[in-house]
Amino acid sequence: MSTIQHRRLKYIWFLKLLVGLLLLYFLYRNIYQKHRLVEVFSSASLKYLLLGFLFLFANFFVQFIKWRYILQTHDRHIPNSLVIKSLLFGVTLGFITPGNLGELARALYFKNYNRLVITGLNVVDKVSGILIFTTIGLFSLNYLFISHFNWESWVGISLTMFNFLVLLILWVLALNPQWLSKLFEKLNWRTDKFQWLKNLFLGVQHLRRRDSLIILTLSVIWLIVIIIQYHVIILAFEKVNFTQSFLAVSAALFTKVVLPISIGDLGIREGATVYYYSLFAVSHTAAFNTALLIFIINFFVPAIIGSYFVFSLTWENSKNKTAKGLS
Repeated sequence: MSTIQHRRLKYIWFLKLLVGLLLLYFLYRNIYQKHRLVEVFSSASLKYLLLGFLFLFANFFVQFIKWRYILQTHDRHIPNSLVIKSLLFGVTLGFITPGNLGELARALYFKNYNRLVITGLNVVDKVSGILIFTTIGLFSLNYLFISHFNWESWVGISLTMFNFLVLLILWVLALNPQWLSKLFEKLNWRTDKFQWLKNLFLGVQHLRRRDSLIILTLSVIWLIVIIIQYHVIILAFEKVNFTQSFLAVSAALFTKVVLPISIGDLGIREGATVYYYSLFAVSHTAAFNTALLIFIINFFVPAIIGSYFVFSLTWENSKNKTAKGLS
């Protein structure tokens, strides 16, 4: 990567960070005009807040099981400790990138494996989550728009049919990974130019329909855990029906997926959560506090832990370079 490209990426990163912070600032100023942050949190139910924090472990456990399963479709001897470390390593890098795309760098932690193959498996993990978030989020969003806005019936039907057709295509592809395998076999990998692409998709070639079903099922469980966690935390501030939480949170998560315009999705997560919960007359403060706590629990805390592995790997690489320079 040239110096100019590196500088451009740095400017884009700072711009997206600024966008996220500004969104968060304007949300905070708008929501807390008549309330004090300390007062709102002091009146919150400690029981629900603690329970919401404990859901971090359920969240991470499902991610661990899913990532381990995906890795073991390629190599059954990858140790659990490496799976956990790479997850935390990816969370830290995802924390500082829009849409958590930095998580795709988990492969950097696999020093004794083909990193391109691991990256390909990482893409499978990421895409499976996006597919589930998109599927449930689209239909939740569709329902919210039809039920809360005075749209003509044909508009709602047309939108539902369009969403169904798009998702049908995506699910057919997701449940037939062997189609990709056949495509790869027909491509000419002999030239060095495409060798990296062959390595990238090598892990995907081992996937079967059964594997796809298990991975997508684990993604559904992960989404449900997140929705329950949102619901538990918002109960600390206000009584909310679970169906309302299901629709609002799944719509907010989908919005976050399609709008990766800020670092760590700052502002997008909070703004979307506030808006969709407001359709059910849930207070802005309760929704904002919930989204902010989700960010701290699910992203900030694991990122702090994962930073140890990021720094340790960086330190090890720098030592290796120094040793090579002296030899």
